[in-house]
Amino acid sequence: MILARRRLQRMLWRPWLRLFCTEFVNKDDLIEKLRMSFIKDKESNFVVPTFKKALLFPDKLAVKDFCGEFTYFQLYLTAKRLAIQISNICGSASLSNVAFLSSNNVLWIVIQWSCWISGQVAVPLESTQTLEQLRRQANDFKPKLVVATVDCENTAQNLSNMLKIANIVVDHSFIPNLERVSSTSTYERQLVRIQGKILPEGTIANDFYSWAPAMLIYTPNTIKSPKRVTLTHRNLEVQQDCLIDSLGLGSRDCMLPIIPMNRMHTIIGSLLSVGGNVLLQNKFDGRNAWSSLLSINSPSKQRVNLFMAMPIIYKRLITEYDKMFAQDSRMVEYIVNHCKHKIRLMITAFALLPNSVVHRWRKITDQIIYEYYGTLETGLVLGHYVNEQTRPFESAVHSPGTLGIPLKGVVARLINSDGKELIRFGSAIHNMVVSDSVVTSSTLNAVIGELQIAGEDLFTLEPVNPQLPLNNVSDSALDVSTDALRLFIPSDKLSLYERKVKSDLKETYFKTGDIFAYINDNFYFLSKTADVFTVGGYKIYCADIKKVLIAHPNINDVAILGIPNKVWGHRLGVICIMSSGANVEIDAIQIFCSRYLPFHKCPTVFKTLESK
Repeated sequence: MILARRRLQRMLWRPWLRLFCTEFVNKDDLIEKLRMSFIKDKESNFVVPTFKKALLFPDKLAVKDFCGEFTYFQLYLTAKRLAIQISNICGSASLSNVAFLSSNNVLWIVIQWSCWISGQVAVPLESTQTLEQLRRQANDFKPKLVVATVDCENTAQNLSNMLKIANIVVDHSFIPNLERVSSTSTYERQLVRIQGKILPEGTIANDFYSWAPAMLIYTPNTIKSPKRVTLTHRNLEVQQDCLIDSLGLGSRDCMLPIIPMNRMHTIIGSLLSVGGNVLLQNKFDGRNAWSSLLSINSPSKQRVNLFMAMPIIYKRLITEYDKMFAQDSRMVEYIVNHCKHKIRLMITAFALLPNSVVHRWRKITDQIIYEYYGTLETGLVLGHYVNEQTRPFESAVHSPGTLGIPLKGVVARLINSDGKELIRFGSAIHNMVVSDSVVTSSTLNAVIGELQIAGEDLFTLEPVNPQLPLNNVSDSALDVSTDALRLFIPSDKLSLYERKVKSDLKETYFKTGDIFAYINDNFYFLSKTADVFTVGGYKIYCADIKKVLIAHPNINDVAILGIPNKVWGHRLGVICIMSSGANVEIDAIQIFCSRYLPFHKCPTVFKTLESK
């Protein structure tokens, strides 16, 4: 009896043990084979989009939002399911423009991926815009479909009715439960073996993504004449590789980004390409932001170690800190220790950062805010190289306003008003070039000029309307080939563009329209070209004035105006966007300016508006 019982126990346990071992070993084996397939595609110069790389980290946490936590595999399956519906309406790989509306949550990423899986162009729209503003944009790019989350359902329905196109509404219940999709068999069904390679099942081949457009984005705050930016999948991959290299991103990183989603797509794509995870907040709330930043009630694997926010967010967090923590000595000490030892990097981009915010934040967190520069067309292109072992600057030498150097694969140059190159510097250039002579940086004084950016596959030509002038690309060259142009531009318009194309991509420069200074191995932003005025013989860079004004605790944003004047050349006027409920007299703002600005930089005309 004892012998029979032992044999029965072995018979009962062995199948379960074998099944468990198969689950564990086979999934890892499949992932490694898939990784090797992606490496071979990269070696063949194909693009592997982010949603396919998600299959390399199926069981890892990808995104946490206000509704829960979601793995890479959950995101992938949901996007693939939605892509089928999109293909039924638009056709597979038709490159139709698909507009979508979503707040800052995991579904924004799902909808973006579903457009790409289906072979369409994703066009994210700002849900805060009025219906008329959205209609004008939609008439410009002519979408074939509108996809929206439940919180944007009414707007999407009205927009689709006005345009007479279909719409799809999704919510978080569209995402499958983790228990239903965590098995190896479910994962294996998403893969196929073709010619000795393992590839994602039912998706478009990677050679399609090597040339196809991926996103159409509209520049914020250009309502009357919105500027649109087209990015290909290759553009996105190059921009993401640039950030992965410069920020040292890896699978152990957890980021809290508080910037507009239309500015967030590259940094999120970068992190999800390497297996990291993202914490998304639907709307900014100071208390919730501090709670997330300090990883309160968060498991160790979900603790934020990267923080990226717009300058106004740092300013609001300081205000919230003064309300919540400043009087509690234990919390003050805890925040310093936590941020110093647990947060690897804090960065900002896309706006001016006041010096007062930099210094106060350093006192609160013992962290430097590293500033990066970029545009919608190019992604982040200037900044600092940071990884887990090294920091680019010690506090003693890192000064506010420092934008670092060109990132991986980027070449930056400054030109004067006559178009003459003053300086050229980048990762592909071993020596810095000033005018026609090669010099070392130690002999260089300040060089001031308009910034232009080059980089192979960093940006692309706007393919939507060949009637538009090529204002954003220098005449020296365009970052496209003639074959690529033929995909987008009618033959009768092609010759105009062919004359502008050169084969040497190192001489392809994007005109940013921004004035920079190069001093002591670093780039510094001075002003936009349209915001440089002469006042009483002085050349005024408006960024100097704006940085002072936005440091005021009740001013959220500022517009500087140059009012023509026969005597002085220009008079300076400002429009200040005040915090909601703030009661600040114009006289007080004038006194504030005179305290921190020299006389010739002080505005003489003031207007205030209250933010909504």
